[in-house]
Amino acid sequence: LGAEIVTFSPIHDRSLPENIQGIVLYGGYPELYAKELSENDSMRESICHAVMLGVPCIAECGGFMYLHEKIRDREGKEWSMVGRIRGISYPTGKLVRFGYVNVIPMSETCKKEWLPEGTSLRGHEFHYWDSTENGEDCMAVKPDGKRSWSCIHAEPGLFAGYPHLYYPSNRAWIENFLKCGKVKKE
Repeated sequence: LGAEIVTFSPIHDRSLPENIQGIVLYGGYPELYAKELSENDSMRESICHAVMLGVPCIAECGGFMYLHEKIRDREGKEWSMVGRIRGISYPTGKLVRFGYVNVIPMSETCKKEWLPEGTSLRGHEFHYWDSTENGEDCMAVKPDGKRSWSCIHAEPGLFAGYPHLYYPSNRAWIENFLKCGKVKKE
């Protein structure tokens, strides 16, 4: 849809690339790099500052965990993260919420900003970590309709949660991300 992808490393780079107009934090295993992510204060501050100024952000699974205030590792130590999502991401000791889901908008903000009413976004979940703040702006529904749970923080400029999202499943969703706000001047 015409977006230019600019890569960066939240571990190795000191700040976000200049003049970006959106941030996508994909999945991964931030719990394995919690120390390195936590010690890169300037990048954590750069991301938090950008999102607070209105740079649109999509964060899925590991990216969602990274946006939290803290990640607790398997040994129980807590590491500071970006701080945009209140709460802690923590290990459960087991696989939780595994498999394909349809992400359905629930809140008016989500319907207005991200997913038009009557639409959904396909994805899947596969993780051993959970959050004290999973979000309640969407509902993840298993394809058979037998199980569902609240998920996603959907605000103007922010769509963050555990589901790994299949972008081609809802063109309007990604178009909304691309046309979200521009960086606001300080």
